[in-house]
Amino acid sequence: MKSKSFFYTTLICILFMTFTACEKETLQKEEIPTTIKTDFVTRYPLAEITSFHAFSGDLRQLEFINEDQNKASVWYVNEDWKMTHTQVDNIKQLPLKALFSFGNSPYADANIIDIYKTEREGINKSLYTLHFKFPWKKTPNVEHYIFINEDGLFLKTISLAPNDPNYFVTLSKDHFDFISRKYIGAEIRGYINNAGAHEYFILHDGTIKYVSFGAEEESEYGFWKETRYELNLDVDIPDNVINQLQKVHPDFTYSNIYYIESPRGNAYLFQDKNHDQELGYYIGENI
Repeated sequence: MKSKSFFYTTLICILFMTFTACEKETLQKEEIPTTIKTDFVTRYPLAEITSFHAFSGDLRQLEFINEDQNKASVWYVNEDWKMTHTQVDNIKQLPLKALFSFGNSPYADANIIDIYKTEREGINKSLYTLHFKFPWKKTPNVEHYIFINEDGLFLKTISLAPNDPNYFVTLSKDHFDFISRKYIGAEIRGYINNAGAHEYFILHDGTIKYVSFGAEEESEYGFWKETRYELNLDVDIPDNVINQLQKVHPDFTYSNIYYIESPRGNAYLFQDKNHDQELGYYIGENI
């Protein structure tokens, strides 16, 4: 028991030293660089700054209370604005279109635990994250995280907590360049770090697509992982894919079809979301 106590004490000390070493210092509000202060006042004229922190790598954070009395933090790198992350205290503070979108979802009666708003450089629409517990199949109180844009576009639902956006202040330019090059005319609607993967929500040719990256630089191995999106059930599926599905499971009934693009080749996912385990089959496009 003593050895376990020593282990936890040591771990806490290491974590404390790590975070302390990362942060340079907490400064007085009077010491905020003029460029940052000017930008902040322009963005949030009625906000009250509660603290200012300077981190290594020219990373700066201002914590503040906004005009709706919500706690928020804004981040700058080299005195350029990168991100604002806000804890929204009441669902009624959502934009009307986002509130309407949630109200028309299957989760309208859920008891909300947390709501966050994330604004980022290079992404024009604010991203709202709503966290709550809700039944899934036969399991009660399953964690849910849904993502909605300020204009009401319902982007995605996941059951595992995304990583804290405050740890991902600066997004990779290579990610943006790749998306712009591969999906011409696409609009990036949001970003999350999902179990270590950099996942972007994009709107391309009227379809919401999920582009995932495993690395930040295009020269790194595993840079682009995949792009996944749902297809209409009446879409034309290649004969070789349908024949393979019938060979694997002749009586399989699917409720959803997804298309997955990846460096390894493209594939279809046929999934029965009415099944308790949401069974599905991946069939390669060139099988």
